[in-house]
Amino acid sequence: MVSLKEIEEGMSIFIKHQTHPLAVKLLRPGDGVPEGAKSPVRDFGVAFSLCQALALSRKEGLTIVLDRNSQSCPIALAGLGLVKPEEFLSGSFVLAPINQSPEARKKIAGSLPRFPFGKYRQVLISPIKTAVFDPDVIVFYGSGAQVMRMIQAAVFSSGKALTSTATGSGGCLVPIVASMLEGECKYAVPGNGDRRLGLVADGELSFGMPRERFEEVIRGLKLSHEGKQTYPISPGYLKMEYQFPPSYGALRKALVESSK
Repeated sequence: MVSLKEIEEGMSIFIKHQTHPLAVKLLRPGDGVPEGAKSPVRDFGVAFSLCQALALSRKEGLTIVLDRNSQSCPIALAGLGLVKPEEFLSGSFVLAPINQSPEARKKIAGSLPRFPFGKYRQVLISPIKTAVFDPDVIVFYGSGAQVMRMIQAAVFSSGKALTSTATGSGGCLVPIVASMLEGECKYAVPGNGDRRLGLVADGELSFGMPRERFEEVIRGLKLSHEGKQTYPISPGYLKMEYQFPPSYGALRKALVESSK
């Protein structure tokens, strides 16, 4: 298994991340919490949303643990399985957008990934650079181009396209919950909470890779870089004839010839 140090080094070299990639672990009843992990209510006097905890960890390097009492967002509480979800799934509570029908809210709630109630009791978040635990998933926030490189790395070996879903809300759950439930890498469009409370920039997306994909993705980062998929992206050729590599020209010629 690839180490967290190797993951950090690979992402630093090939992605050049501006904020910390995060190690995330879902704790079951009886699991220990690392010494020094911050609990929002105990250490800050207020509850945090999952979006805030992710932001404080990736921007300020904090290790944070959230349970039902210290996590303030009801959508994330339901998605993480820290509460029974029925009231959320009913669509009867008015959430943004406040003029949406209960039926539409119910469909959105039902489409968001979620863990079974009671399976986990806490979520632990830390920069991979300083994590002292084995994460279930690594979550990365970056520009569209940086997330593109993570997607390219994830599909390098198999060629199997990644899939994801988006409703414009609950985006913080996709890279964590959906990645773990399906055992596949996921990219996500952060929602209002991520952007308002977690300070996610307009052009940022998120990406999650579950434990069983760590080695495959980091290897794919290196090999796809060697295969000319690099970051940063070279300048474009808006009004110039761009000379594609010979193999692209050969493919174009074959496609045109076969279409006559």
